[in-house]
Amino acid sequence: MSEEQAIKVLLVEDDEDDYVLIRNLLAEVGEDTYVVDWAQSYEKAVEKMAYEASHVCLVDYRLGVHDGLEILRDAKERGARMPVIFVTGQEDYHVDLDAMRSGAVDYLVKSQLTGPLLDRSIRYAIERWRSEQALRRAYEEMELRVEERTAELAAANAALKRSAEEIKFFAYSIAHDLKNPVFVIHGLVKRLSDYSRDTLDERGKDYCSRILDSSEQIVSLVDKIYAYISAKESSLVFEKISLKEILEQIRDEFSQEMLMRRLEWSEPASGPEIQADRLSLLRILRNLVENALKYGGEGLSRIEVGYRDAGDYHVISVRDDGAGLQDLDAEKIFGLFVRSKDSKGIKGAGLGLAIVKELARQHKGKVWTESGKGPGVAFFVSLPKNPQA
Repeated sequence: MSEEQAIKVLLVEDDEDDYVLIRNLLAEVGEDTYVVDWAQSYEKAVEKMAYEASHVCLVDYRLGVHDGLEILRDAKERGARMPVIFVTGQEDYHVDLDAMRSGAVDYLVKSQLTGPLLDRSIRYAIERWRSEQALRRAYEEMELRVEERTAELAAANAALKRSAEEIKFFAYSIAHDLKNPVFVIHGLVKRLSDYSRDTLDERGKDYCSRILDSSEQIVSLVDKIYAYISAKESSLVFEKISLKEILEQIRDEFSQEMLMRRLEWSEPASGPEIQADRLSLLRILRNLVENALKYGGEGLSRIEVGYRDAGDYHVISVRDDGAGLQDLDAEKIFGLFVRSKDSKGIKGAGLGLAIVKELARQHKGKVWTESGKGPGVAFFVSLPKNPQA
């Protein structure tokens, strides 16, 4: 074995006889297997451990007024990076324990030393040290990757937030910019229709009517966009709300239309107090009832609001006996701008149920729909009894 391939051992020992003993034991293993460097003093030992490249260091536990723990500590502070094996004149459990705690790889007693034992301990110490270094490097690389990934995620989140703000601003801007000219168009066409009532033929009157309907739909869409953005942005104020009071307000709001269409209204005889945001709960129920009125069709005759206690949740339902939903619609109906396949010709933007879903989510609840075997559809909203927990 060449000197470049030999294992370099730094021996920290102040007794020359012990130095000779250990050197001879290593020579027994193989003449060129080990190259031994000798440091007799504390200062020289710390210097060599910190700045010279040895594969392993054998340290006498007692070195004059110093001990091996001091040498190891001070050498590490100066940057020492090598495995250390303590060697002592007598066996002592507490010394052994202190050595291991301080970072020593092994602890040997001089009277028990043999060439093979010393060789095995050195090779084990080097291999263990290399494994620990590899593990440490892998851990540091992993930490670096985690830091880099965390920074990337933070940057992505910041970009996403900026994008969301830009989209929100764009939506507000478009809604605002659309609404004013549409109002103007609607007003002018209305005046044109009234002013030229006697001079327009049936085709002209039909065109005016279509323009008026289209402009009203655009205004309604703009209002829905504002409502959806508001649902996502508004802060909630939780308070105890009487379900009966909310239902009374909803019933009064739609009473005229229900009277004209001769629809039956049903609600629970009594209702609990619900911990929720008042405006949000009102909008949830208003949108569900409005949805039933809008899409129930000619067969609609009854709207029923129900309530049940589901343990930690309040479950409110709005059921109708109208046209109902196709199964595919039931899966997607809560998405943005999604409308039932049967809603062709019915005015609407496809945002009402999306608003319901968003408001339920903000309350840590959920919304779903069920179509029975008979006509109609039922929408359910679950709201936690303690949404601020």
